[in-house]
Amino acid sequence: MKKILITGGTGSLGRALVARLETDASITGICVFSRDEGKHALYYGQNNRVFNYIGDVRDKESIRKAFRRFKPTHVIHAAALKRIDDMEHYPDECIKTNILGTQNVADVCAEFEVERCILISTDKACMPINVYGASKFTAERLMTHMNYITDKTVFSSVRYGNVIASRGSFIPLWIKKMKNGERLPITDYNCTRYLFKLSSAVNTVLTAMDIAQGGEVFVPHMRSYSIETVLEAIACITDVKIDSYLIGLRPGEKIHEDMLSENELVHSIIILPVLEKDIALYAILPQYYDHVWSDKKVPSFKLNSSLDVEEDYLELKQIIEEGIQEGIEK
Repeated sequence: MKKILITGGTGSLGRALVARLETDASITGICVFSRDEGKHALYYGQNNRVFNYIGDVRDKESIRKAFRRFKPTHVIHAAALKRIDDMEHYPDECIKTNILGTQNVADVCAEFEVERCILISTDKACMPINVYGASKFTAERLMTHMNYITDKTVFSSVRYGNVIASRGSFIPLWIKKMKNGERLPITDYNCTRYLFKLSSAVNTVLTAMDIAQGGEVFVPHMRSYSIETVLEAIACITDVKIDSYLIGLRPGEKIHEDMLSENELVHSIIILPVLEKDIALYAILPQYYDHVWSDKKVPSFKLNSSLDVEEDYLELKQIIEEGIQEGIEK
């Protein structure tokens, strides 16, 4: 039986995880650890299956107190500062939450000997060019290092792309702007992005938590879409003619996103050829890895959004509509 604590559990992913975990009979308790007291009350105030704990990952003692009271067996570490352009201007705050906060969570997990701790990372951690990505790359390395020095707890990470309808997602914003007759600000029409539904993110995280052996960075291989295809899909959803203008790349932004670099290929294997429709699951293994997987096929190409482009805007329209509905339900 599992008792799961989710840091940052009032966010989009946290809420989707809670909704899924509540349906699992093997889960005997869910703790949402977050500093946002308003969202605790809004989302979980009437839910007697969720143990609410107000705290900040920057404060190790508040994490300890939550662990003493709830006694988790598994931890999903989703708390983070995520806005790319903001983190460029506040790198010190990014470090406090995304790096030092991750170390605090990992230290307390080891101290209380929880069974598993999974870090939620991002494609921005692959060959990072911004502060946010660099902080998450460092957080991944911290988790892998903790697995190396700890005997009782399995530490691993999950790295994935943009989640449709999550907080800060550009797609709902664009849909709203188009419906309001506003022009869309486009950074570059050649941009490509990996797009992920919340349900797919949840499947990836929970699968990784179940199968992790320690130190891996799990990476889903998913489809990507060009901005032009996204615009076509949104135009079809809103039945509004596209009116857009170029603003150029924001600080720290890439034209194409990376999920798995060439330098990581030598340490990467395919874990599940089919995690769900059109999505496979890879794992980047630490160089000192001594566990044995049954399948060690190594992908022969890096994962870059320019290489996985799907141009079917009608299929993307369906994915966006399903993703937005998931967001509304959560």
